[in-house]
Amino acid sequence: MIPAGGTERGFTLMEVLVALVLLSLFAVLAYRALDAVLEAQQRAGGEIQRWRALAMAFGRLEADLSAAVHHFDPQDPARGALRVQVFPEGGLQFDLLRLLREDANPAVVRVGYRCRDRGLSRLIWPDANNPGMPPRETTLLEDLDACTIRFMDNSGQWLDIWPAQVMNPLPLAVELFLIRADGIPLRRVWRVR
Repeated sequence: MIPAGGTERGFTLMEVLVALVLLSLFAVLAYRALDAVLEAQQRAGGEIQRWRALAMAFGRLEADLSAAVHHFDPQDPARGALRVQVFPEGGLQFDLLRLLREDANPAVVRVGYRCRDRGLSRLIWPDANNPGMPPRETTLLEDLDACTIRFMDNSGQWLDIWPAQVMNPLPLAVELFLIRADGIPLRRVWRVR
C-alpha cells in the first residue's frame, strides 16, 4: 500500500547499519556471559572432583586405621606393628595390619600409605605375612605441595617417625597434613583402633 504522499517508505541504510551494530553488541555480550557461566561451571566441577577425592582418601584412611590390629610374632615383634619408612629424597610411608570383615579370607591384610612425589598413595600387599613383596599402589591424591604424616604416642606427643615398640605397637592417632597445589592446607587426625 502506498502512503498518501505517494512514495514508499522503507528502512534507510543508516537504520539497517545501526540495527546490525546493536544486534552484534547483544550477541557479543550474550556470548561473553555464556562463556563466563561455562567457565565457572568447569572450575566448580574441578573443585568438586578435588574435594570428592579428598573425602574418599580420608575415608579410606579412617577405615584402615580404625581396623588396625597388632599381630604379635615372638620371632619378629616389629613385623605385626606399624612400620615407617622415610625416603632419602623426601617422603614417608607407613604400613600396618588391618582386620577385614568376618567373611573375608584372609582375615587380615597389610595396608599402607605413602606421601611422596607430590601425592598420596594407598598400598596393599598381596600377602600380609610377606611384607617384602612389592605392594599394589593406588594413587589417592595428586598435585600436593606438601604431605606429611605424624604419629601420637601414649604420652600425647607427636612423632615424625614411629619406632618399633613391643609395648606400644600402634600409635594412639595418626595425623595427615596436606597443602594442595592451590595453597589450601588440610589437617586431619584419626584415632587408631
